[in-house]
Amino acid sequence: MKSVLVVDDDPSIRALLRLYLESAGYAVIEAADGRRAIMALDGQAVDLVVLDIFMPEMDGLEVLQVLRDHSKSCKVMAISGGSAKIGMDLLGHATIFGADAVLEKPFGETMLLGKVTALIGPA
Repeated sequence: MKSVLVVDDDPSIRALLRLYLESAGYAVIEAADGRRAIMALDGQAVDLVVLDIFMPEMDGLEVLQVLRDHSKSCKVMAISGGSAKIGMDLLGHATIFGADAVLEKPFGETMLLGKVTALIGPA
């Protein structure tokens, strides 16, 4: 079974992503911030990390840098809904830092699962 680490500080977003991903057959691990994401990945391989950009403690771009320093093979999809609010293209920055795909919030199940399938294949 393919596994996905969902990293987002909003518990309702994590719950929604879990619902979508598990209904499609993926195993889901959750982390509420960047530091917990790094701890969750310590000694555990996942197929995909769905990574929010705006988080306390350690933001998504910082997590992405750590991930790319340790693993080039793990796929990463950056998600964010705040880029337009602050006038910066942080999802574009995520691509520069090594994200394999980006997805702007809000998004639906079909859009999410289409991107996940394109990155790691069906569950």
